[in-house]
Parts: sequence; structure tokens; C-alpha cells
Amino acid sequence: MTGKSRAITEVLAMATDTQRPDAGRTPPRQRRPRRMGIAARAVQNGVRRLFGRLPLPEEDREPIDFSAPSVPYYDDLARRFHLAQIILYLVLFVFVVTAVLSSRERITYANLYYLVKDINAASHIAEDAANRLDYPASVTTPAFVRYRGGLVVVGSQEVTVLSGSGRQTLTAQVNYATPAADASEKYFITYGRGENSFSVFNAFTQIHSEETEFPVYGAAVADDGSFILLTRSADYTSRVMFYDRDCSVRASYYLTGYALSVAVSPSGDFAAVTSVEEADGKFRSKINIFRMSGGIANETVTVENALAGVCGFAAADRVAVAFPDRLTVLRTDGSVQAEIPLEDGTPTLCAISAGRIAILMQKSKNTGNYAVKVFDKNGKSVYNRDVAPDAEPTAIAFGGNVLYIRAGSYLYRFSGDGRAVTSTRISRDMLAILPDSDSSLLVCGSAFASRYYTRDFSDH
Repeated sequence: MTGKSRAITEVLAMATDTQRPDAGRTPPRQRRPRRMGIAARAVQNGVRRLFGRLPLPEEDREPIDFSAPSVPYYDDLARRFHLAQIILYLVLFVFVVTAVLSSRERITYANLYYLVKDINAASHIAEDAANRLDYPASVTTPAFVRYRGGLVVVGSQEVTVLSGSGRQTLTAQVNYATPAADASEKYFITYGRGENSFSVFNAFTQIHSEETEFPVYGAAVADDGSFILLTRSADYTSRVMFYDRDCSVRASYYLTGYALSVAVSPSGDFAAVTSVEEADGKFRSKINIFRMSGGIANETVTVENALAGVCGFAAADRVAVAFPDRLTVLRTDGSVQAEIPLEDGTPTLCAISAGRIAILMQKSKNTGNYAVKVFDKNGKSVYNRDVAPDAEPTAIAFGGNVLYIRAGSYLYRFSGDGRAVTSTRISRDMLAILPDSDSSLLVCGSAFASRYYTRDFSDH
């Protein structure tokens, strides 16, 4: 090939390369169609796995004419999606109709309003915990209970509900000379001890209020919203009233003795009531164990020559009862699980929680020394150690397996095994201790509550 021919050939080759789309450096705008093609094929493969029978166009198939009125492949796909949508709507419709028909008596405007408000109140639980919770000062000594991660303060004139962050979710007017309260996850109940009225609340409103014929001396609320009242009676000394979660009386049980304390099991299946009566100049105590569902006494345990004190559930099927000279653990069938003598002092305080029982014993009034005895749910000793607080202990409570004792201007913390005892100073006007867990608790005064953590305690 001559030089002239070779030159002509090179020029023609250059012209041909210039016309190819991939000649030279491809701009980003020209690479996008290739990436979009890969994405489209990925989507098609996913659809093929979901709708296995759908034919997909292959690489060598003739291009689809998108200007045509319809494309059979995509029409089939659309019909399948539309059918799936109709089926989902039908399922949802059937579910809603079934729910309405089965609970139509509960679906009211008021209940829907309560539901929305309750959801709004519950949303505050997720907020960060505040180190100080302020509430109105009460004329008389208020009652305090933990509720949904926050705090309920019941004074002589009003009830205040605070979230864990300190946000006030409810304030309501009441009239109690001696305020008292109990709470569960669903509701809390307020009453005046020895007075003829009570009220039931949730986080944002009062849902029930009632004047009773006879004075109320105790109450306990289960997590499903059902609750128990202890009152006096015309024909019997005491009456145990069982309310369902709609605040209607479903059963009553009458006692010949004076009802002293009441507790509900963590599962809400059982309740325990202690009472005392006089026989031949001597005290006789009874522990009645009830099934919450029917308000019927499952078992009755009678203890002669003894005055029953605080009762509580150490487990779903274990009832602990403190006596002046012993600690008794009963099964819910009435049989005795354990009976522990308390011979080396005088019981002064008792705490019962899920899994643990604590008895504070005053060993000698002259020395003021105390012993802390902690047992598991079966009455087996966990630890027993002497303590010498700077003042007389006035409160005791469990936070998990950790035990807290308030004495004067100090708050003591006992580790789960009792080996480590730490303390922190608190104000003397503090009225109650309410543990959150084994790592934090609220110490409540007349106008505010302070939160303490494990890091706030040091060796005493």
C-alpha cells in the first residue's frame, strides 16, 4: 500500500471511531442508561421470583413498543398487584368488622377519646428521666406510688401524676384526710384510709369515682385493671370487694375479723388478705387466698395466738406473711412452704417483692443495733447481717435484688448478696423511698422527689 493510500485508510478509520458511542472518554450522562438497565434487570429478577410464572423479556427479544396502547407483560403484572391489593383490603375489612361486632359495647366515643389520650400520656415514658420531680405541696402527709415509670402523688386536696421526665400528665381534685393509693401498669386507685370514697385513674383522667357505704381500709390493683377493696360491713366485720376492670363489683367475700392488708400476685391470678379476730381473749389471724377471677376463697389459713402483719407475694404462687415472732411463706394452695422463727429481736419493718423478702430486726433498744434478714421466695436465707444506722430506720424497699433502708438523714443501699453496704445523705424531711430498679430510686419529700443512682452512694 502506497503512502497516499495508507493515509486515506487512517482518516477513514478515525472517522468511523468518532461515530461510535463509546469512542473516547464516556461522559457520566452517557453511562447512566447502562446503570439503569442493570437496575431494571434486578427489579425484573425480583418480580420473577415473586411471581414465578410471569414471562420476562429476554435480551434478544424485540424491543417493546412503549408507544403502543398497552403492553401485555405489564398489564398482567398490574392485574396481579391489583388483585393482591384487593385481597389485603378484604382481610382488613373482615378483621375490623369482627373486632367491632365482638366488642361493640366497648367502642364508644369516650373510650376512643381515652385511648388517644392514654397513648399521648404513655409517649412521655420514653423521655429521659429527670433528677428532680416537682409537685404541689400537700396540706397533710401525701401518699406516693410508682406508676408507668413515673410518680403519683396523692394529697389531701389533689392527685398529681408525673412522667419519669417530670412532665405533669394529670391533676385532679380529691378530698382525703388520710390519703392512700395503690397502682399497677393499667390503673391506680386512691382512697382515704377509714373514709367512704375512692377513685380510679389512668395517666390522664379519672375513670371512676364512688362513695362507699362503709369505710375503706385497703386496696390493691392488678395489672389487668381489676382491683380489690377492703371495707367494713353491716352484718360482718369486714368485706372483701372484687371489682372487674370496668369498675363493677363482680363478687364479695365477708370476714368475721378485721381485714388488715391485701396484696395481688404479679400474674393477677391470686389475691391474699390478712385479718385478725379475738377468741377467748386471744388473737387469731387468718390468711385468705383468693382466685381473682371469681372472688372465691381458694384457701384459708388460720394461725392461733398470732397477730398477722404485712402480706405480699414473693412469687406468683408464694405468699409471705410477717408475724411478730415468725415469717411464714405459704403456697397458693394453702400449704406452708416455710416458717422462719424471728427470735433474736423485734421485727420493725418488712419488704416483700418478686423473689425476695426482707425483715428488719431491732436487736436491742438499748444499743439501737439492727439486723437485716433477707430471704428468697421459698424462705431460704440469702443473707443476715448486722447494721448500726445513725438513726431509727423508717422505710425499707427493694429495687430488684438491691435493698434500700432510710434512717434519719441517710439512705443505705445493700447489694444483692448483702456484702456491700453503701450510703448517701438525704434531707430529713423526705417521706418515702420508691426504687425504680437496682440502680436508681426516687426519694420523695413534701414538694419534690429527687432521683438517686448507684454512683451517688459511697462506703459508709
